[in-house]
Amino acid sequence: MPSRWHKGTKKHVLFVGIPAAPHDSQPVSDRLSSRGDGGSNRAGAARSRPRHGARLALAVGGVAFATSLPAMAHPHVFIDYGVTILCDADHVTGARIAWTFDEMYSASLYHDYTNRPLGPLSRSDIDQLERKAFQFTSDRNYFLDIRRNGTPQQVKKVTDFDASYDGGRMTYRFTVPLESGGKPGAMVIEIASFDTEFYIDFELVKRAPVKIEHGDKLGIACAPKKITKATTTFGPMQTTIVQCSYGEVS
Repeated sequence: MPSRWHKGTKKHVLFVGIPAAPHDSQPVSDRLSSRGDGGSNRAGAARSRPRHGARLALAVGGVAFATSLPAMAHPHVFIDYGVTILCDADHVTGARIAWTFDEMYSASLYHDYTNRPLGPLSRSDIDQLERKAFQFTSDRNYFLDIRRNGTPQQVKKVTDFDASYDGGRMTYRFTVPLESGGKPGAMVIEIASFDTEFYIDFELVKRAPVKIEHGDKLGIACAPKKITKATTTFGPMQTTIVQCSYGEVS
C-alpha cells in the first residue's frame, strides 16, 4: 500500500492513551504528524471529510490533556474498521470490531509497545498494547456509537482484545457484548466507530465491511448505510455506519 504521508507540524495531542509532544526524547508514537490526501479515497467532498482544526481531551493515568489544533489541520490518525455481528438463535449477542491503523501510526505503535525489532507480536506485546494504549479509549466509549432502535447504548466493557502487525499495519480486534434488547419485535442496530472531534478519521472498509456469524436462525440482515453525524467543531458530516435489522413488528 503506497504511503500517502507528508511531513506535518508536531502538536501536543493525545490518542489511545499516548501523549504526543514535540520533544525528541519522546517515543515515536508520541509524535503524530499530519497526513496528506495523495490520492486517498478519503479526499472526498469537503463536508464528508473536512480538513479543519479539532480539540481533543482525554485522560491518561488520571491526567487530562487538551489540545487545540490550528484551523487547517488534518486528522492525525486514520483507521479502517470492520464489524462482525455475533448472533444466537434469538438475538444479537455482540459485535467484533477490527481497527486497522495507517502505516505511520502502526509503525509508532510497533516501535513503542513491542519488545522486538521485527516479526509478529508476542502475547506480551499484545498485553502491553491493551494496557498502555487501548484501554484508555474506554473514556470515549471506545470510539463507538451503538444504537438500538435509535437509543444510544453505553459500551460497559469489551472482551477478547487481540492485535496483529501485518504488511506494515497494526490491527486491533475486540468484542463488544450486547444485551438482548428486552421486548420481542422489530430491531434495528446501528454500529459506528466515530470520533466526534474528527481528530481520528474512522472509515468503514470497502471490502466486506460487515460480516454475520450464526445469524441464519435470527434472519438478520446487515449493510453499510450513509448517514450524517454531528461533530463538535465541524458541524454535520457524512459517514458510513453498519445497520442491521431483524425480527417482526409485534
